[in-house]
Amino acid sequence: MRRIASAALVTAIAASGLVAVAAPSQAATVHPMGCVDAGVHYSFSKAKMVWRPTNIYSPWGRKGFTFSYTTSKTGTWSATGTATVGAEAGVIFAKASTSFSLAIGKTWSHTSSWGVSGTISSLPRGKTQGRTMMYHKAEQFTTKKYTVNHTCSKTTVNWTKTFVAPYRSSDNSTYLWGYQYK
Repeated sequence: MRRIASAALVTAIAASGLVAVAAPSQAATVHPMGCVDAGVHYSFSKAKMVWRPTNIYSPWGRKGFTFSYTTSKTGTWSATGTATVGAEAGVIFAKASTSFSLAIGKTWSHTSSWGVSGTISSLPRGKTQGRTMMYHKAEQFTTKKYTVNHTCSKTTVNWTKTFVAPYRSSDNSTYLWGYQYK
């Protein structure tokens, strides 16, 4: 009789869902039904380095124009692709920085005395003027935001977007001068 009562008690405890588990690691959160990966996540792919124009540029000149351009100004530019994600952009760039092991952010700004000189020696066909433009190093990447349900049985993709984020550094390797034409 005792054996039957004992078996009935074990069956009742097991049926109630009470189980002893070890404490989860700090990095993982165990949700109802035991899913460790439930919640909102971001994945990052297709990273490549690109150059983007800043707000620092010389005056326009025609073919043969020689210029020496110097300015003390704050060079700036902001990441692209952030308009539809709003406040989430900060989280995305922080996670992307970690994922790619790069120091990138939503904006870049640096005050300095900038200078460049040169000659507009030739113009592309159909263009009448050129100028020099400072470009800043950036990282272009694709981000997917997805949600995993509490049972880990379904993943929903919320969106997939491409972003271009500036490197936060302002050392000489993060900018270069190039030409623009019109």
